[in-house]
Amino acid sequence: MSKRDLITFFILAFMWSLSFIFYRIGVPEFGSLAFASIRLELAGLTMLIFVLLNPKNRQGIVAQWKLMAIVGLCSTAIPFVLFGFAAKSVNAGVLAVLNASVPMMSGVMASLFFNDKMSKKQLLGLAIGVVGVIILMSETLFSMFSSGAQNNLHTQLWPMGFALFACIGYAAGANITRNYLEHISPIAITSGTLIIASIVMLPIALYSFPYGKSISIKAWGSVICIGILSTAIALIFMNQLIKSIGPVRATSITLVIPIFAIIFGYILLGESLDIFAIVGSIVILLGTYLSLDLSITKLAKA
Repeated sequence: MSKRDLITFFILAFMWSLSFIFYRIGVPEFGSLAFASIRLELAGLTMLIFVLLNPKNRQGIVAQWKLMAIVGLCSTAIPFVLFGFAAKSVNAGVLAVLNASVPMMSGVMASLFFNDKMSKKQLLGLAIGVVGVIILMSETLFSMFSSGAQNNLHTQLWPMGFALFACIGYAAGANITRNYLEHISPIAITSGTLIIASIVMLPIALYSFPYGKSISIKAWGSVICIGILSTAIALIFMNQLIKSIGPVRATSITLVIPIFAIIFGYILLGESLDIFAIVGSIVILLGTYLSLDLSITKLAKA
């Protein structure tokens, strides 16, 4: 893993972690489904500019539009909708734990369908990373199983299933991108997948939009930022990482995102920072170090 890839990895973690803040601000006013669909529409419009400015991007999309449609549905449209439904009854802590299963799912798919084997060091790192996320969110998980929450536990099983299916979509999209779109530029891949997905989601955006409701400037700012920064621009970085370091190591970013999200939550939203967050963050960083197959000596030389 090069120094450039490592920098891109943490910039992407930073950008995606901001989406937690944007969701906290915008979802209460837009609603989860409308917020997710508008996010995708804005991302699609952003990437349309890249397509119009560069003919090479159009050529790549025309040549591989069918595969890009599959990736767009698997990695954006369907997961955004599924997580939108899951977020209605499952708290953010549990969703973060479920989302951390993406690297493992990606690794299983890569091994079963694409003959891309993981080393023992990577497997150990992914397992440690998942344990770290569980520690990070343990207080939330414990509260879910308290006496008051047990009565409603069955109502969360289906939403949890939705979230897991969303993670399968993320993993499938990453593997398809690495194995079948290797020769296409990251900007062309991102443009094609987001534009096609935004077209599919347009009816949902029109239907779910909260007509007649006053939306604050802060909420509009959050959906614009998440659409442009945390979706369009972030997916360009993600597709570059997938091509450079592979889907398993690239999707291990889901292990790091909760750390940034907790830090931003503490600084910007005044959320608590407890011992579980500190210990979990240390464990996650260790697991990520192993799963990315990094070398301290090589990084120091770089």
